[in-house]
This record gives sequence, C-alpha cells and structure tokens, in this order.
Amino acid sequence: MPNLILKIQYNKNRGTLFSATELMELYLYGIPVCTLDGDKMPLSTIQHQIEVSQKKVEVLFSIKFDKQVIEESQNFIREEFNKWGYVRAMYPVDYIAYLKGYINSACQLNYPMEWLSLKKTESTAVYRNIHLIPNSASEEGANMTQNSLIYNGITPYMGWFGQDYIPNYWRFKYVTGWDPYEMPQDLLDMVGRLTSINVLSIIGGFLYGAGVSSLNVSLDGVSQTIPLTKGGKYGIFGDRIQLYLDEINASMDSMRENYRGLVFEVL
Repeated sequence: MPNLILKIQYNKNRGTLFSATELMELYLYGIPVCTLDGDKMPLSTIQHQIEVSQKKVEVLFSIKFDKQVIEESQNFIREEFNKWGYVRAMYPVDYIAYLKGYINSACQLNYPMEWLSLKKTESTAVYRNIHLIPNSASEEGANMTQNSLIYNGITPYMGWFGQDYIPNYWRFKYVTGWDPYEMPQDLLDMVGRLTSINVLSIIGGFLYGAGVSSLNVSLDGVSQTIPLTKGGKYGIFGDRIQLYLDEINASMDSMRENYRGLVFEVL
C-alpha cells in the first residue's frame, strides 16, 4: 500500500502571546493579507510585529509576560524604609525567594522567609512591594532562635551607622510573570491591537501599491473614482486602525494604574 509523506515547516515555543495565525483570526478577520496578484504577506513579518508589540507593552507597564526569575538590587533609603516599611521591586512579585542586605559584596543581614509578605489579587501578581512583617508566622513574637533576623559579622554596620543612603544595599530574588492560563485578558488585547495597527499599516501600503490613495475605473466613457482612504489618514484600513487606537487610549490610564501603579521616589 503506497504511503504519502508530507513535510511542513513550523515554529513552536517562540515566547509570544499569539501566533501569526491566531492574530489574523482574532484581529484581522476579513482583511486580505495579499496583493492583487496573490503575493502574500509572510507570516514571519506578522510574528515579528507581535514580538515588537509585546516588548513595548512590557516596557510601558514594567512587567514580564513569561514567568521567570529576577535577581535585583535596590538602594537603601532610610526615610523611605522607616515610613513605608517595604522594599519595592521593579516588576510585580509572585513569589519571593530571599531578601538580603549587602554592603558592597559583604552580606550583612538576611531576612527570614516568615518575615516577607506579598499582596496578590486573585492569584495574579500585580503588586511590586515586598513588605517586612516580623515573625508573622510565629505566635511567640521575635526571638533570636527561630524566625529571627540574621546578622553576619561581629559589627555588621561599622562605618554605616546613621547613614540615610546605601547604594545597592537590598539584594533579592523573586518570581514574576504569569502562567499562560492566568494571563490578563486586557494585556493580551492590548498586544493584539498594537500588533494589528502595525500590520494593517503594512498591508495598506502594498495591497494596491505604495502611495495609491484612489482607483479610477473607466468603461465606455463612464468613469468612477474609488477612494481607498477615509479622510486621508492611516491608509486603506484607516477606520480599523482608528478604532484600535481609540480603544487603546481609552483603557491606557486604568491599565497603567492597575499594573504599574503610582511611581514616586523620596528625595
């Protein structure tokens, strides 16, 4: 019995939120992705635009989509620490591995895991603050044998007593990002719309030819001009692009407040 063997090329695990096919089905439905002579837009071009948009959203909200481990260092500011009682991470914290204090390369103190507290919303990491709550897991309060602060060295703060600022003092490791099934839908939607705006701009440029804004059809002395742009803005698919832009701008403030929060520094 004869056999038929088919070979195809495909990509997997590229680290993007959408594949090129998924993006076309969700956000570009009904949009032709080929020229009039049948030359199709490469899927690699759409995939590249997804990667670019995903990186833009990560930078905009200071987040990481993929779950990963981050090692970070922050400065010690006495006034900030005394008033607010927490260390702020660069990205949302889902799990904290350790929090230590360093002077240059020497570890001076190590906070126990029982002292470190995180805030979450519906098991989703959107908060960046690592709160210090001494002996939250102990009924006996602070003691030097269990769940207590650990100092290294005989005089751990020699030369630093009374200092209001210590550069790169806090060192901590934590997990940030989301599992695929926990990814917030508003973030997914923003990446999809940003990518679609870029893809629609590219398609509008080559569908009827670069720089073409109208078509003129003439038959037996009767002619008709068909405009390809609405208002002369954003090209052929200006209405779809404008719709996506309006929806992005409408949700930007609330999403920035939810994921990035209020950013301030104590001077």
